Amino acid sequence: MDSVACEEVTRQPLSVSVVVPLHNEAGNIETLHSELREVLQSLGCCWDICYVDDGSTDETPQKLAQIAERDGNVQVIFLTRRFGQAAALRAGMDASHGDIVITLDGDLQNDPRDIPHFLAKIAEGYDVVHGWRLQRQDSYLRRRLPSQVANWLIRKLTGAPTPDLGCGIRAMRRWVVEHLELVGDMHRYLPILARDLGARSTVIVVNHRPRRFGKSKYGLRRFFAVLADLPLIMFLTRYRWRPIRLMAALSTVVGCLGTMAAVPGIVWTAFGRLPLGIPLVAAAVVSWGMSLLLLAVGLLAELQVRLATTAGRNAPYLIRSMVSNKQEAKVVRFPQPPSPVSSGRTGSFG
Repeated sequence: MDSVACEEVTRQPLSVSVVVPLHNEAGNIETLHSELREVLQSLGCCWDICYVDDGSTDETPQKLAQIAERDGNVQVIFLTRRFGQAAALRAGMDASHGDIVITLDGDLQNDPRDIPHFLAKIAEGYDVVHGWRLQRQDSYLRRRLPSQVANWLIRKLTGAPTPDLGCGIRAMRRWVVEHLELVGDMHRYLPILARDLGARSTVIVVNHRPRRFGKSKYGLRRFFAVLADLPLIMFLTRYRWRPIRLMAALSTVVGCLGTMAAVPGIVWTAFGRLPLGIPLVAAAVVSWGMSLLLLAVGLLAELQVRLATTAGRNAPYLIRSMVSNKQEAKVVRFPQPPSPVSSGRTGSFG
């Protein structure tokens, strides 16, 4: 890559957007905003904060409105009802403008003073930096133990190296944010979804603080919800662009089981043992029918993928950069924010 072009890319001003989803955090929001503003002002770059109120029923909306009135770097999104953390994050990401998007929870357990560490890792060339609550300040039985079990199981089934998928503080480049599909509770699998996009990711240890005000929204029920989403995340990351492979494998397994049942069934029926043979033959016929049905579903899913890609939506690839040697060297980046120390500008977005 041309060195002059590289230097020109790295001179682009850095901008940071912080997205904070909130639900009934009236006791924490003022302190959180004060800490966030102090840290962001020290960065020496353009920044803004997007608070997303996810259907709060306490005084959170009123306090957010007051903060937005006195701080020009703040925008607040009020959702019509509680849609969940993934939807709130998506709303904030869509409204943000920064080259780097940082998310954190609104319960004060994530420490805003960790933000410069995330930006330093991004400056090293990573696309996603995820937090790891190594010294977690939560109840062991209700929060930490279920989280450890879920993280271990997810790592085994998906191969994801992230040790703490439930950590809410993370930093991402803009191109990653724009291509993430956050629906349901998919925010918990964000590092896995980012890895599937081809993002370079790493993990840093973050400071985790005990909750001071408000009530936790997570418990054992969320543990089972996370596990219920595992089949979906495995399908999206392994077979999204080749659904026929999964359905063909299932079709083969079901067809083989049907054949295994058919052989003794036919033999017993031929020797007059109808009470034993007929049920096995019937099971074989049903299995063969299911095998054909699974194969047909796979073909239809494959056709749907083809239609989606040829229509210009959901292309099965993402471009990180391109180099052209025609006439003069050109470098196109998609996009690569510079080091946090490269810009001296501060303020809100125009």
